[in-house]
Amino acid sequence: MEQLLLSSMNIAKSSLFLIGILLVAVFLRLYQLGTVPVGPDWDEAAIGYNASSLLATGKDEFGKTLPLVFRSFNDYKPPLYIYLTVPAIALFGLNTWAVRLPSAIAGILAVIGTYLLVVELLKSQIPNPNDQQGKKSFIGNWKLEIGNSKSVALLSAMLLALSPWHIQFSRVAFEANIGVTLNIWATIFFLRGLRNAKYYLLSSIVFVLAMYAYHTERIFVPLYVALLGFVFLKPPIRHSKELLWSLGIALVLMLPILGTLVNNTGLERLSSTGILTKKTEYLEKSVAKYNWDTQRGSLLGQFLNDRRFEWVKVYASGYLSHFSPKWLFVTGDHPRHHAPDSGLLYLWTIPFLCAGFLVLIKKSKDLAHYFIGWLLLAPIAAAFTFEAPHAVRTLVILPSFQIITAIGLWAALRHVYAFMQSAVDGYKKIIIIVVSFCFVGFSLFEITRYLNLYFVHMNVEYSKYWQYGYKQAVDYAEDHSAEYKKIVVSTDLEQPYIFFLFYSTYDPKKYLAQEGPLFNKYEFRKIDWPNEKKDGSILYIGTPGEIVYGNRANITYPDGTPAIHIADRE
Repeated sequence: MEQLLLSSMNIAKSSLFLIGILLVAVFLRLYQLGTVPVGPDWDEAAIGYNASSLLATGKDEFGKTLPLVFRSFNDYKPPLYIYLTVPAIALFGLNTWAVRLPSAIAGILAVIGTYLLVVELLKSQIPNPNDQQGKKSFIGNWKLEIGNSKSVALLSAMLLALSPWHIQFSRVAFEANIGVTLNIWATIFFLRGLRNAKYYLLSSIVFVLAMYAYHTERIFVPLYVALLGFVFLKPPIRHSKELLWSLGIALVLMLPILGTLVNNTGLERLSSTGILTKKTEYLEKSVAKYNWDTQRGSLLGQFLNDRRFEWVKVYASGYLSHFSPKWLFVTGDHPRHHAPDSGLLYLWTIPFLCAGFLVLIKKSKDLAHYFIGWLLLAPIAAAFTFEAPHAVRTLVILPSFQIITAIGLWAALRHVYAFMQSAVDGYKKIIIIVVSFCFVGFSLFEITRYLNLYFVHMNVEYSKYWQYGYKQAVDYAEDHSAEYKKIVVSTDLEQPYIFFLFYSTYDPKKYLAQEGPLFNKYEFRKIDWPNEKKDGSILYIGTPGEIVYGNRANITYPDGTPAIHIADRE
């Protein structure tokens, strides 16, 4: 009776901790969701308007009915996020908050999923069905003997809830964030399928959905599923018939994706992001060296500077860049991918991340293979692109870092507790207490610092990366539209037409009835200010480089630097 009571108390404590973690996750993903970041950026505006168009007409902005690929800016967006945005826009209208809501919800579900995933991983022992002794023999036995698995699960969920990398992409309409959440839940269902075959089909469907969520998933998911099979499907394989049926159904569901990969849309997407599009930049130096080595007759030099070998070096460099400590913990990459003066992971997690690897290697060979394999697979797709390292294209690496860190943190806490309970010299205990308080203090400082940088400083320092000023420009144009017969908007502004559609909530039915991006009184083209017609009936909206002074309005970034100028030539 006493053990039952203690067990109930532990369950209640775990539930309360989990609820607390989820409340933190909800707050950090929904607080000021529509205004921080200050965007939307052009991709979010495109997602929102295409979802609005689907809601109104069943077609995208180019008139294609229920597409599986959205042309957008010729970057051919995957479909899942846009379809998930339709209900949000139906409920809350076409606005930034509604467009980001699916990502925020996915971020919260990822925190819940991380808890359940770790519980499944750390308790997994699959009895051998051919063993008459039952529970004494296992075909899968990767249980990590480091104490209460729920404590590690809670720490993992907490670390993901507070993760700068995850917060950043859970608060913006990034398709990659949906894929991460689906990967987590698909893995949970796979692990449950090891015991109950009905979960295999569910796992397969969710993995396929992830491939409809983001381009990286189409490379990562097949490799990751192979990793799961290698680590967790120990012979004799249980439920092999159900597993094969699930894989077969998954392949059928993948057929539409395979079609888009081999047609023109897939090739255009590859050409817009792949390293081969930068062949002149990458090969210029190697060609010069190759010619010089040829003239000297150096076979070794010709081999090392051959363009094929050069591509291998470029790919390897891009791949390895994703494990750069500076990138992970200090700088990040594009300003849209992190808060100012911060990396993707907290510095204070470094010792626990290292400890987690050591615990995995020492305690469970299978789990070590799983997590190391996961880390090694994550950058494969991103390394093919020319902007490596890239925090979005490697988002599939989450929440592996947080889980490994949680394992190391829990092991450290257990060692500290055991040390404090032992009969050792009081002086040593004081040192341990001081060191522990320093770690706690530094971690709290870094978390607080990050949240301040994100919620307070980012909108000021990084506003130009989130297309600040576009809304003000649209509002001005809409308010003064009756005063002009034409409004010229510069294409030197990034994808301006989509912002005028988005902020003016222009009727998709009217837009589809017209040809091209011209609508209402708007004309989108470059502005040659000195040579523009002196006609007071035309309003111009452009960059400060095109229009030196806006005699109608000068829009500035929050830090006071010029953003957009609006003028006419009376």
